Amino acid sequence: MEEKKQTSIIVLTDFTAHGNSAVRHAATLAMVFGASLHIVTRFSFNRHFPAFRVANDAFKQIVDDFSEKVKITISDESFQPHLLHHFAERINAIMYVIGVSSKRDETFFNRKKALKFIAPSRLPVMTVGKESPRDEKWQNVLLPIDIHRQEKEKALWAGYFNRFGGATVHVLYNQYKDDFLKEKVTANLDFVDKLYSNLEINSVQKNIVPKKEDLDHYALRHANEFNASVLVTMTTSYKTLIDILFGTHEKYLIANSYQVPVLCLNERDDLYVLCT
Repeated sequence: MEEKKQTSIIVLTDFTAHGNSAVRHAATLAMVFGASLHIVTRFSFNRHFPAFRVANDAFKQIVDDFSEKVKITISDESFQPHLLHHFAERINAIMYVIGVSSKRDETFFNRKKALKFIAPSRLPVMTVGKESPRDEKWQNVLLPIDIHRQEKEKALWAGYFNRFGGATVHVLYNQYKDDFLKEKVTANLDFVDKLYSNLEINSVQKNIVPKKEDLDHYALRHANEFNASVLVTMTTSYKTLIDILFGTHEKYLIANSYQVPVLCLNERDDLYVLCT
């Protein structure tokens, strides 16, 4: 029988509170997905790397907490984006985890840098705040389903949290009176139902959101009611003038004040899909 290939999760840290939070989140994710954890401590978008930072006590404590539960590798190799993406393929990485701040100089990844990192990635990117995971078992996943398209990748990744960790998937959708919009939503919900039936995912709850509410922002505001572990979202493929002037919707989801992790997926043909 062919042995299952080991998967990995890559986390980037600068040893700030956000970086350490990313490491703890990534370690819990590695436990859920049965993956190893690879910690990257030196990353830059160009050839100008920051000075070497010394691992602090908080970081060391996180590594100690998970060292017997997860295979952990700490790298001091210097990575630029293209090198990191090649490295991710080599170690069969399934996602990146980064800590993101809404403030410019609080940690390496502010919103602008985070979006720059996410944009070219074929791997999902989990963005987290500086607070520790509220739920280390990742038991509640928020999955907004809109009218625009059948979001297979988004539904798949939300479902993985059920298949690997038994999480409940909370499907959020608007209920429209307009027949055309209603038909679009129904078609997308039917697609999710069929997908989850085929994958034997049964822990699903559907929740109607008021039609004037943006699904993603509603999910964040009501995250505590769902005891939410993560929100799954698709990034913007084609930017409108509004997106260019004011920013895409995902800009306001990452580094959110509710400290809810956001799993960002790019709409691309070669987006990484887990073999289960």
